[in-house]
Amino acid sequence: MSTTSPFVGGGDPAVTVLATRLLAHTSITVAAAILLAFLGVYVRRVLAESFEYEWGYLAIGIGAALIYGIAGVATDLTGYEWLAVFTEGAVLFFILFIALGIRAMYHADRPRRSSRLLPVWVDGLVIAGFVAAWWISYFAAGEWTRPVVAIGWIGASVWAVFYAVRTTRTHEGTTFSAITRHLLPAILCVVAIIMIDLARNVAAIDAAVVEAVWLVGTVLVAAFLFNTAVAIRQQEGEVDRMYDRTTWREQSLDD
Repeated sequence: MSTTSPFVGGGDPAVTVLATRLLAHTSITVAAAILLAFLGVYVRRVLAESFEYEWGYLAIGIGAALIYGIAGVATDLTGYEWLAVFTEGAVLFFILFIALGIRAMYHADRPRRSSRLLPVWVDGLVIAGFVAAWWISYFAAGEWTRPVVAIGWIGASVWAVFYAVRTTRTHEGTTFSAITRHLLPAILCVVAIIMIDLARNVAAIDAAVVEAVWLVGTVLVAAFLFNTAVAIRQQEGEVDRMYDRTTWREQSLDD
C-alpha cells in the first residue's frame, strides 16, 4: 500500500512552492482587509467616542499586515527583490503598531492617578525612531543593517506580548480584552517566524525548515486575523441585539 497521499505529488516542486507562497500572502491580504473593514465599522458605529484613540494604532498595524500581503504577492509574481524589503518593514511595523495599540488599550480605562510605565510622548518617539532606523537600513543596506532590523523585531515583539498579557488581565470582560485575546496568537506566530528566521543566521538550520515554518506560520497569522475580525463582528452584533425589537418582549410600567 502506498503511503503517498493521493492529493500530493505529481507537480513541479518550484511551481508548488510559488503557488503556496502566493496563497499564503493572499490569505494575509484578505484577512487583514476584512479585519480593517470590520474594525472601521466597529469604531464608527459601536465604540464610545472617548476610546477612539486606542484603535488608531491597531488600524495602522493591520494596514501594515495588508501591505505585507500585497508586497508579498507582488514579489512572488514579479520576482523583484526590492519589493521583498517592504515585507520585512511591514512585519516590523505590524508588531510595533499592534503593540502600541494594545498598550493604549491597557491604559485607556485606568484611573488617572495610576502610574504609567512609560509616558504618552514615548509613543511618538518610538515610532519616529523605528521609522528612521528602517529607512536608513533600506537606503544604506549592508551587513550592519540586518542586526538593526533584528533588534527592532525582537524589541517590538517583547513589547507586544508584554502588554497583550497585561491588557487581557486588566480589562477582562471588555472589548479590549476580547480583541487582544484574539490578536495575541497572531502576534505569537509572527514572533515564532521572526525567531526562526533570525536563528538561521547563527545556527545551521536548513532553509527548507525556515520556509516550512514561514508557510505554516503565515497561514496561521491570517487565520487568527480573520478570527479577530469575527470577534469584532460578534461584539458589534451583541450591541445590535440589545436594541433588536425581535428579541425583547413588549412591557409596560404596570408589569
